[in-house]
Amino acid sequence: MELMFFSILVNCVTLSLSVPDHTAAFFPNVKGNLTAITWAHAVNSQALLQTALNGSVMMLEADVIIGTLNNEPDPIPIMGHPPANNSDLSLEMFLQAVQNNNMNSSAPKGIKLDFKSIEAVEKSSPIIGKMYPAITFPLWLNADILPGPLNTVDPPVDAARFLKVAETFANATLSIGWKTLYGGPANITNASYTDQQIEEMINVIRFHNVTQPITFPVRAGIAAQSLEQLDKIVKSVNDSTLTLWNGNGDYVDIPTLRELIFRLGVNKVYVDLPDDLKMSLHLDQNGSVSNLASITVLAFILSLLVTLM
Repeated sequence: MELMFFSILVNCVTLSLSVPDHTAAFFPNVKGNLTAITWAHAVNSQALLQTALNGSVMMLEADVIIGTLNNEPDPIPIMGHPPANNSDLSLEMFLQAVQNNNMNSSAPKGIKLDFKSIEAVEKSSPIIGKMYPAITFPLWLNADILPGPLNTVDPPVDAARFLKVAETFANATLSIGWKTLYGGPANITNASYTDQQIEEMINVIRFHNVTQPITFPVRAGIAAQSLEQLDKIVKSVNDSTLTLWNGNGDYVDIPTLRELIFRLGVNKVYVDLPDDLKMSLHLDQNGSVSNLASITVLAFILSLLVTLM
């Protein structure tokens, strides 16, 4: 019994080393409601970047790969999604453009860098490091570091090497997730994050003594089938959050996904989903529904008391 208590105590202490994500504080108008933060997805070209910077979105998500910039011969970190290997936007150009925008804009942006390989992570490190002292906006470093639901083919980004690079950026939010297989040509609609996969992630965080803010990017269709598991990991890892994303054509159980969001709380879930899917969640109606339910219950109690009198 004493050994079990000690083990639980060690786990709790280790997993409470992380610090709160400061993204919500950077966008005070959302008043702590992470679902109200808006996203631009796959900002992987100069044109898309300029559109996003000129728009009202708060967070820019972009993919980092190793490839060539325009017609240059040498491979470097560029913005693009596999199988692309050429872009008109390098990582350095992307970071500089966001920095310049934020210095002169009343609507500054945060960024999420989605790394597609460990090579992209390690070759990007000195580029980020050069600008890091001047970065005052939210910086997220994202990678799928573990195999996930139904995915036994695509190798994840090496967890140890990713976290080794990431630890040098103490104020960055780590967005660490699982490789998944869902939807697609096979139209897979039945999948969940297993208890074992949740435990593996918790163990990785514990083993590497991760102290940065953590968000877990989870595929919306799978997340809706994993309420207990995701509730567990958010409660197990101090100050952690979820970030919902989806693949094109993914089946999503809307009512259950909505239940997950409000079960954890809107201060615990980022929603990086297409506008039509996000609108179908009716995230703005929770307060009114809750208030209506409270009023209904109160009215029932009062009527019951009157009857008893």
